[in-house]
Amino acid sequence: MSTTIKNEKLFCTNCGGEFTLKFPLQIPEMNSKIKLFADLHKDCEQTYVEPVADQSKDIETKALWWIANGHVGLSSKTMWLFFLHQDNPLINHPHDPDDFSRCYKLLEAVPEWKGRILELSKLSLPWKNLAENWEKLTAMYEQNKKEDWKNSEKIGMYEFMQTLTR
Repeated sequence: MSTTIKNEKLFCTNCGGEFTLKFPLQIPEMNSKIKLFADLHKDCEQTYVEPVADQSKDIETKALWWIANGHVGLSSKTMWLFFLHQDNPLINHPHDPDDFSRCYKLLEAVPEWKGRILELSKLSLPWKNLAENWEKLTAMYEQNKKEDWKNSEKIGMYEFMQTLTR
């Protein structure tokens, strides 16, 4: 399936097409919009290439590029706000490999922050456990991607993350 939700928009991973969802939205109406969008994009050719940050830019510019263009989730936004020294009343950590993927992609956009991961330990016990195991989680994530998630249960990233965040 090529339809997903990216930054509160329906998104086709094949062509990059988007449809903005206006919230609040009743579940039946949302299901209808998702079905229509998926039907419209079911035969799209794979032409979408995920954009990447210009690494010649400074940290703040790359960070601003990511918040505008990246796949943003609550945990990755927590990281973004923390590293930019912004207040964030809601502290969210990644709960599963999908959440982790958004954090991973933030660090790909702003690689200077990779060396600061342990600073996230200040946020909460789950963040401390995740930060202390970030290299292992990264290796697990990259192995899952390499194997197209076919051996995800064997790799055990989800289960490992659950032990870190309980």
